[in-house]
Amino acid sequence: MDFDLHELNVGLIIQGLIVAIIIGMFYTVWATTRAYGGIIGKSLRFLAFGILFISIAVIEKMLLNFNVIEATANLSMVQDLMNLVGLGLLSWGFSKLAAASKV
Repeated sequence: MDFDLHELNVGLIIQGLIVAIIIGMFYTVWATTRAYGGIIGKSLRFLAFGILFISIAVIEKMLLNFNVIEATANLSMVQDLMNLVGLGLLSWGFSKLAAASKV
């Protein structure tokens, strides 16, 4: 049984591992912030999801730089959209956190 590493698509394996890590991060954030509950829990959830979206965009950029994935126009648009969604979630989380501090 010959096993040739050249036949193995390492990029696909790396992408699969990153997807598994990202799903685990979203699940962990969801489960952890439910423990806080109320306004603080919701604001922390928005902050964490915003950070995760921005982190995903940065990971994609890193994978592009190391030629693990190929650059396309759609991928660039997705990265910009993920940054925009991440910044929106961060701003919403900070506004909810500010509202909680007024109470």
